[in-house]
Amino acid sequence: MRILALDLGTRMGVADGDSSLFGKSHFGECPHIEAVTLRGTSAEKRARFLGEWLHEKLCHWKSEGPSEQLIITEAPMNPAASKSADATIYQLHLHGTLQGVSAIFDVDVALAPVMAVRKHFCGMAHAPAVCGHKRTSKEAIEARKFINEAVLRRAILLGYLPEGSTGWDEANSCALWDYGCAKFARSIPSELTMYGEPA
Repeated sequence: MRILALDLGTRMGVADGDSSLFGKSHFGECPHIEAVTLRGTSAEKRARFLGEWLHEKLCHWKSEGPSEQLIITEAPMNPAASKSADATIYQLHLHGTLQGVSAIFDVDVALAPVMAVRKHFCGMAHAPAVCGHKRTSKEAIEARKFINEAVLRRAILLGYLPEGSTGWDEANSCALWDYGCAKFARSIPSELTMYGEPA
């Protein structure tokens, strides 16, 4: 199964590869990983850029011949939980574009729960809870940094990204691709890597 994992955002993490590569990253075989900047001065223009980029990508997929194909991305945040109307509108623009362009090419889109992806990839869904009180704004920022760094360390450990990598977006796309291989392609990794070190 060909899987395209997209960590949607202005700087979009991308992991693109066949699920047969699952578990082979330690042997130098892994999906193509990159970050793509969605250019534009507004949500509408950046969504249009995404549409044009995705259209070109899927045209290339189709030219390579028939194969089972899937796009995976994080499920959108519930608008009721968002603290920013602009962020919510931007998110809906990107997801709408993704769904529309993929439908033209008859490619399914899987919306993965972010907590499930993190739990699968690095063994934890979120940063350790703060006892006795709700997180302050500063603590919430630190918690987000903690979990993103955990995902990044795991992507490096598994060989998706080289030592010294700092890109959270690329790491999140690796996590999505890895999750997609395990859940939708039912691939089995050829090498077992624990959460601390290779087994």
